[in-house]
Amino acid sequence: MTQVKSKLKIGLAVFMVLLTTVLAVSAVQSLGSAYAQMSSTQYSVNVASKAGLGSYLTNATGFALYTFARDIPSNGTSKCTGECLQYWPVFYVANLTLPSSLSATNFTVITRPDGSKQLAYDGWPLYYFINDKNPGDTNGQGVENLWSVCTLPTPFAAPSTSSTSATATTTGHGGGGW
Repeated sequence: MTQVKSKLKIGLAVFMVLLTTVLAVSAVQSLGSAYAQMSSTQYSVNVASKAGLGSYLTNATGFALYTFARDIPSNGTSKCTGECLQYWPVFYVANLTLPSSLSATNFTVITRPDGSKQLAYDGWPLYYFINDKNPGDTNGQGVENLWSVCTLPTPFAAPSTSSTSATATTTGHGGGGW
């Protein structure tokens, strides 16, 4: 009987470790794909509005899309490479669906040096900001005077000095030096 209890305890412990591992992997995968989640009834690129910013581009789930001042519009390249991409992941969707307020002719696809694709708006490559944790966050606005929410109609406006840019706090990383 003691051996049976011991085996049950070991079995339960193994089960708990496996369950914890599965849940942890699932949570990481969910977090990693939070930017890309989209149902068939949503647009892959949408427009949101925020006081102090006006209208700006978002992905399907409402995460803000950004432009980088060091990029040269319409040259088909991005200046955000290496460590920069850890904080400013590229935005790309293969099947572009838009609300009637946006035109597909304003969007192009660039091919990055590693062969990956990136969507551009009016020639400006589009990015996410890693410190935007929830739809509607615009924490990247004005970071180091290099990053801007992709506002409409002009995709790269000079970063605002309004209270909106006060939320552009980072953990020591977020655009400098790139």
